[in-house]
Amino acid sequence: MTDTNDIFNAEFSRQYDASSERLKDISNNLYALLSLLLRDLRAEAKVLCVGVGTGTEIVRLGKQHPEWRFTGVDPSPDMLAVCAEKLEREGLRDRCRLIEGHVKDVPEQDKFDAALCLLVAHFIQHPQRDGIYRQIGDRLKPAGQLITAEIAGDMADPDFDGQLRNWVALQQAYTQRQRDISEVKAELNQRLLLLPPAQTEALLREAGFASATSFFQSLLIHGWQAIRS
Repeated sequence: MTDTNDIFNAEFSRQYDASSERLKDISNNLYALLSLLLRDLRAEAKVLCVGVGTGTEIVRLGKQHPEWRFTGVDPSPDMLAVCAEKLEREGLRDRCRLIEGHVKDVPEQDKFDAALCLLVAHFIQHPQRDGIYRQIGDRLKPAGQLITAEIAGDMADPDFDGQLRNWVALQQAYTQRQRDISEVKAELNQRLLLLPPAQTEALLREAGFASATSFFQSLLIHGWQAIRS
């Protein structure tokens, strides 16, 4: 998996939650649907958070479900430090285990009821996502579910620039800073690998998930619920 520690350094990690505020309308919708999709998990569910970052999903779900236990994995020690502080502040630290590394560093015998991989996969610059979906599936119980959301799109499609113009308009609306579409496209090419949504769905099925159902789209952000066979 691509190492992103150069991006998610100490300075960036401390500012991450504040900078994410500009997408709060989108994220609030995503998290509301997330709670809906996870409504049938058992009372003492175990949830794996891949690319846990500053732990936002743990805080939201942990408060709603006081008996759930979480394992968060992230390759950035700086992001994990911020996450640990936030969990301590919110009174959730005793229900959480944090692992510095990638999914493969989570013991495979630790079977989870559900896994979350939110706005992470597009950082993996490998056309097969470097096997992350299969690695997650190997750590889920039978019929366990993966909720994944990522920035997706076919950059070779002539219609993509139209989608990108709306994405740029969103960034400008929240930051009050003009952005050039060619500049944003170059940034996407440099830092991310956007896959067409259909390719992500195919990768999920190839990884052993019986279904991959789209449940969310907001401009370039797409979300799927996948059920392990």
